[in-house]
Amino acid sequence: MRAELEAAAAAAKTAGAATQPMREALAASIAAGAHERRPAPAATAPDEEWRQWLDKDYPINGWRAEEAARYWTPARLAKAAPVRSAHGAEGTSAPGDRISAGSEQFDGYPVVGQIVATVQGDRFCSASVVSSPGKNLLVTAAHCLTGETHKALAFIPQSRAGQQPFGLFAVKPGRIWFDQRYLNLGNEKAARWDVAFLELESQGGRNVEDVVGGLRMSTDAGFDHPAVHLVGYPGDKPRPSRCTSATTKFSSPGPWPGDFLKISCDGFSPGTSGGPFINNFNGSTGDVIGVIGGFHDGGPNDNESYSSYFGADARTLYDTAVNGSAPSPPTGGLPPSWMWRQHERGIAPGNFAAGSKIDSKFSDLVVRWEDGEVSLHHAAGDARFDTEYTLAAPNDLWKNATSIAAGKFAGRTTDDLLVRWADGELTLYPGVDQSGFHGEIQLMPPNDLWKNAVSIVGGRFSVADTRRNDLIVRWVDGELTLYPDLDQTGFHGEKQLAAPNELWKNTRAITSGDFTGNDAWDLMVRWVDGEVTVCPDIDDAGFHGEHRVQPPNTLWTNAITLAAGNYDGNGHPDDLLVRWIDGEVNMYVDSGTQLGRERILVVPK
Repeated sequence: MRAELEAAAAAAKTAGAATQPMREALAASIAAGAHERRPAPAATAPDEEWRQWLDKDYPINGWRAEEAARYWTPARLAKAAPVRSAHGAEGTSAPGDRISAGSEQFDGYPVVGQIVATVQGDRFCSASVVSSPGKNLLVTAAHCLTGETHKALAFIPQSRAGQQPFGLFAVKPGRIWFDQRYLNLGNEKAARWDVAFLELESQGGRNVEDVVGGLRMSTDAGFDHPAVHLVGYPGDKPRPSRCTSATTKFSSPGPWPGDFLKISCDGFSPGTSGGPFINNFNGSTGDVIGVIGGFHDGGPNDNESYSSYFGADARTLYDTAVNGSAPSPPTGGLPPSWMWRQHERGIAPGNFAAGSKIDSKFSDLVVRWEDGEVSLHHAAGDARFDTEYTLAAPNDLWKNATSIAAGKFAGRTTDDLLVRWADGELTLYPGVDQSGFHGEIQLMPPNDLWKNAVSIVGGRFSVADTRRNDLIVRWVDGELTLYPDLDQTGFHGEKQLAAPNELWKNTRAITSGDFTGNDAWDLMVRWVDGEVTVCPDIDDAGFHGEHRVQPPNTLWTNAITLAAGNYDGNGHPDDLLVRWIDGEVNMYVDSGTQLGRERILVVPK
């Protein structure tokens, strides 16, 4: 086989201009500096300058009260949109619903306000001050703050029509408390834990509770109350809404499982998420027994609202925030950051869960670790993972696996794992699943040629075949080759995509997926200078253009591993998972020629 490959490679290199793809022509331009010289950035408007400051400096410097006040102007507040959620999406009422009580717009209460953030634009939810010894805590819905990267977080008490009658209180960076189960399982499976507490900076030496008062935290208060006051900020109204009505118990078996408070009040549209359920309200304070959230992120329509039940779990979370203990970082169901930072040596996304209740459309992860352990991380949907399986305990053999890739090479129910070893051997593990490996097929014995394979990625790159059984290899000399229709019997041809060149030597991470949305597969490439590009619709005819996703930059030089898959279940492998140098793992959901929504799975620590 090796001789056949070498002969095929030699033939391809002498085939002439007809086999030379676009990238070879680009490589030839290096001498003129074409890949290095980029157009000068256009002048930025003030709003764009803010965005650049947030992207560059916010994670380092935090968010000071004076900066928050300068950013959240009345005009910007007036244009902010509700946080995206399932709340108020078109849907039917839950069983047993009653006629909704009328709601009214009013000028608001000092103890209730808007929590604002920049996430895919300027966004807001509702929140309220909850009494604490430190006099600096907020309570809101967890779904308002998870799922995507939030910056510029601040609380505006009694906000109305963009005005700030009590000023603005910045959220302390890193001081947000969630139930770990909500972080790991996501808003649907963990709807019963949809609550979060936030610690605020002081304003002019005064804590928020000293300025506006606070609600009493009440847990285990039961479900049935005759007159609960509901308050929130609907996104389609200039002022907050309020309503008083009875609450009842609603039990959902799934897919939003749990026991919830339910109240029927009309007009509580998106934006009211996080607003308090207040019992024993006297016009200024009362007992907060819930927040709009939980079932369907607060309700399937605007006329009924829900809350996760405030029981022992909510009390524990509140006590954790009161005590100032370090908040639980999100893990997305994955190992902690130190493991990724120190020990991750390869990631292969694919469908590896046999007989799983999770549909096979979701991508799982196989990870090879420095000590030779190989683990499978089962997809939980919603761009998260839940269960970890050990495919191989730490061992010396798997320490020598230099590259791994997944695909449908052997035609089994689950995906297969292709491994390139340090000695050049290439082996196929067919039908990998949570119970382990099921045999090994040698595709290539140890040899010198394959020692030079720097990166291997599987995918669907053949025009005549819809299976994910093709392999692209980036070699040490910059050559790129496509091996179509790889299976358990071996290789079936070779196509040179790029002859040896200097340009492709500058790649640092490569993954494959469908980022351009036409079912033809693409490569996403991270270059040595931090540039990220998509090469669309690669097939046996070669390359078909290039899209820049990120210009050269310092941040993306720290992206170590790329692993694209279908983690959110939209039917396309267009979610980009990135492992960073500090152990952070995040995902850009629904990426294309631009990065999609960012979701942090593992926080660096």
